[in-house]
Amino acid sequence: MEKEGLGNTFMRHLAMAIPWGLVLLIVFFISALGIKQQVKEGIQYAVSESINETANLVFDYNVIVPVKQNIKEGIEFVAKTAREEVKSFIEDPQIKQNIKEALEFTAEKMRKQTNQ
Repeated sequence: MEKEGLGNTFMRHLAMAIPWGLVLLIVFFISALGIKQQVKEGIQYAVSESINETANLVFDYNVIVPVKQNIKEGIEFVAKTAREEVKSFIEDPQIKQNIKEALEFTAEKMRKQTNQ
């Protein structure tokens, strides 16, 4: 048996390692592509689930009913307050007199315009 030189031994082992290195790189890239797809799908799932959960929370019966009730009570309060303010405004004797005079003045102007 001949003794190989250091250079020959190195080149022989390098020639054996290159195919295994290529196989390792191919497996690594295939795995990376699969993981990339899984990460992408995971992000899409998380976004869609967060949107669904937010929509469910907003439209949940326990949340909507009190909000609707508060809006209804607010509208009723504003209507009642406005009615009382208008009523007190109209019942003021000075305002009644001013409205009466304004209506009489308008009626008189209308009569004059129709007679001309």
